[in-house]
Amino acid sequence: MRLNTKIFSSVSTKSFVLGFIIITAVVAFVFTGFGRLNPTGLFGLDPNTAAQVGSEKIEMQQFAAIISSQLNQDTPPEQRKMLARQLIQRMIQEKVLAEEAKNLGWNVSDVEMATLIRSIPQFQNPKTQQFDMQAFKNYIASQQMSELSFYSFLKQQLEIQKFNNLLYLPTPISTNIAEIQNKINSTEFKLQYALITLPDAILKQKVLEESQKYVNDKNNLNNLTQLYNNSKNQFSQKAQVKALTILISHKDAQRAQGEALKRTPTEAKKLIEEIQAQLAKGSDFAKLAKDKNDDVNAKNNGGNIGFIDESNMDPKSVSAALSLTAQKPLSTIVETPFGFRIFKFVEGKPAITKSFDDVKLQLAEQLIGSDIKQKLEANLLKEVNETLSAKNIAKLNTILTENKITWQYLSKQYKVSESFISELGVADNLAQNIFTLKNPGDLIQKVLDFGTKKAIVKLVVKTSPTNSKDEIEALKKQMTGMNSQEFATKTQKYILSSYEKSDKIKINPALLN
Repeated sequence: MRLNTKIFSSVSTKSFVLGFIIITAVVAFVFTGFGRLNPTGLFGLDPNTAAQVGSEKIEMQQFAAIISSQLNQDTPPEQRKMLARQLIQRMIQEKVLAEEAKNLGWNVSDVEMATLIRSIPQFQNPKTQQFDMQAFKNYIASQQMSELSFYSFLKQQLEIQKFNNLLYLPTPISTNIAEIQNKINSTEFKLQYALITLPDAILKQKVLEESQKYVNDKNNLNNLTQLYNNSKNQFSQKAQVKALTILISHKDAQRAQGEALKRTPTEAKKLIEEIQAQLAKGSDFAKLAKDKNDDVNAKNNGGNIGFIDESNMDPKSVSAALSLTAQKPLSTIVETPFGFRIFKFVEGKPAITKSFDDVKLQLAEQLIGSDIKQKLEANLLKEVNETLSAKNIAKLNTILTENKITWQYLSKQYKVSESFISELGVADNLAQNIFTLKNPGDLIQKVLDFGTKKAIVKLVVKTSPTNSKDEIEALKKQMTGMNSQEFATKTQKYILSSYEKSDKIKINPALLN
């Protein structure tokens, strides 16, 4: 029995103008993916067939005409292959829906076709606003199509349009459902949270206690000794001196800049000697360093270059600085690769090497500290989850107090439309968990994992919206559209999948290689 198609036959001309332009744009309907296009049973197609969908064929000539409009001589081979696969998938999708329309008896009459063609603006004379046969033929010729192939294509688009009109029929939404959804969307939650992590001070103390136990156990001596021998450099410090310096550079020196580039080595030597004489008479070193220095860092800090050793200063400078003492604070003039320097002693540090006994506790912390922290955090997380599950609020408060974990307020109220909490991050099923909170003081019955943070969440107060008539009607309209889209998408996917599983889709192997 043929279905009555009157309710599906009112297709707007504007929407169909977009439909037939697919000949060049290759985009007529939006699909959310085609699946796997399983290339089984592909043989048996004649060379002139690009693909077969049920009883419908996609001619190779039609496919070639469309793909040629998308390519040029400069299109790389890989891009050509990708475009060809995308195109054949889209054409197959359309054939599937057209086939389903025919199975339902939704054929398109000649009258419907004639009415549609005559109403398309591209085929009308601009002056008379009437159908122009020559304009019609010119357009078809420009697309490298015959009248028959164009007619068949347009007929298929109209069949698909009718089929989709059924899928997109609006689904009525009751006022009660809209009110519930509005409540979900608009309810605001004022929340507190507590991060389930041990404060650094507690972690440090616990690690220290466990490390002391580790050191006291003689069975661990070999491990600690081996670590010490492998990391002696970590516990050794070369002699260092904290000093002030004045550098007078010249054009032949490394990293010379500014006025120093105009200065010869002889001129630089004479200038540093003048400065040396002023220092000998009691001039302020820091003031001269600010006025005369070619060492930019030292100039900005009154000559201060901090502690130096062989790791951060040239050997001649280090040797001269290390020879200074509080009793002999000024160096002679030192010639370095960067120019001439004078140093003034501020403070010295002798070379030291810490013994095994000095650092064995530190070594133990390096060995077991990370594991101890992980175990402590895991035990805390387990204990809090068990307490929440048992709804033992008194014990929970004791755990939080003992571990110095405090409650904090969120900076703003939470709504279900928000996918994350700014202070914490994103957690699975966040909205669903928060909607379990009904009364002030209620807790989510588990620790929420926000990725880098783990927290428990407590309700302070919940504010429900007032359901105004205008808000509810607007929401009903929105929900109707969303439901129709979701239904259409799922149905299209199901139809395409069923064709794949029953091997009703066959593709010429040449298009897949």
